Amino acid sequence: MDYTWFYVEANIVSIVIFTLLLLRELGSIGRQSKQVVFINIIFAHIMYFLSDICWALILGKYLPPIPGLVAAANIINAIVLSCITGFWFVYAELSQGEAYIQRLRMRLLVLTPVLVTSVLILVLFIFFPGTVITEGINLTLTYYIVFLSVPVIYIIVSTVRSVIRAFSKENFAVRSLYLTSAAYPFGIAVIGVIQTLWLKIPMFCFGCSIMMLYVYISSLNDQVSIDELTKLNNRTQLKKYIANDIQKQNPGKIDRYVLMIDLNKFKHINDHYGHVEGDHAIKRAADALMMSCAGSPMKTFIARYGGDEFIVIVKTESEDQIKKLCSDIKETLIRLNTESGAAYELTASIGYAGYSADISNFQKALGEADEALYREKAARK
Repeated sequence: MDYTWFYVEANIVSIVIFTLLLLRELGSIGRQSKQVVFINIIFAHIMYFLSDICWALILGKYLPPIPGLVAAANIINAIVLSCITGFWFVYAELSQGEAYIQRLRMRLLVLTPVLVTSVLILVLFIFFPGTVITEGINLTLTYYIVFLSVPVIYIIVSTVRSVIRAFSKENFAVRSLYLTSAAYPFGIAVIGVIQTLWLKIPMFCFGCSIMMLYVYISSLNDQVSIDELTKLNNRTQLKKYIANDIQKQNPGKIDRYVLMIDLNKFKHINDHYGHVEGDHAIKRAADALMMSCAGSPMKTFIARYGGDEFIVIVKTESEDQIKKLCSDIKETLIRLNTESGAAYELTASIGYAGYSADISNFQKALGEADEALYREKAARK
């Protein structure tokens, strides 16, 4: 009795947590595809916890083990777990900017295994109940194979894809975003194993709640600090970085450089090709920055300063390395733009200046970099 009600109470606590998250998301305005999928994930968790409560009460003999109730609890568990992992895969792909998943047809195709599992589990319980549950209401190996196969595939593929992207050099600036996407399915897998080994511990509901809160807090932090279009740090995050980094520098020693990057003739692109194409140009510039900095031996911090302006903070004492980085950025941008097949030329002007450990020195360097940038622009004209 103590175990049953402890298990039920644990699931109720998780339901309350997920309901609060659901209400907050439903109250948001202008929801994007990613947010809609996230809402589905939250709702699926609530459904899983409710069905798990029902199953715990049946096992604890607080509900009669009638075939219809037993079947309903385990059918919902199997279908909803597949939905949770399938929706998470779609959410991770959307969060990481994969173009193919933006199309509704592709999202439905990706979720086909969920539909197949749902149909299979229904057929087994309705027409072949003896293959999935015994007369003593013990679940069979066949049930667990059907129950876990699709979720395990989604978990492995989602985790591996996120980790691979996280450690590819072009994504180094947003590595934490990809690792967060990998953390949830991996955490779910570990928690699920623990729950299976120690059935009387309600680890799954507690673990899901902890992992979801971690993901949710991380996403809120990203909204505050990450530029939505480019996935680079925004101006707010730049200010935090500078304030923190200056404390680690040696006073009076120039061991940092600030680079200011501005796209040439960007207004022309917006006016003649539209703002959507302008966004593509900005994203292409961000990709060039990430790829060039990832290929550099120096430690860098990249931020979108506003519009078509970017800032890179570089830790180095060598001006020659800075010159090489500027050259790499310009060449990479031209290459990416050519590969994209864009109908316009896309180049950048860059100004830079060194500074030491003082906020006033940084502000002075920022002004000097800005002046150098516009001198380069004037020379181009």
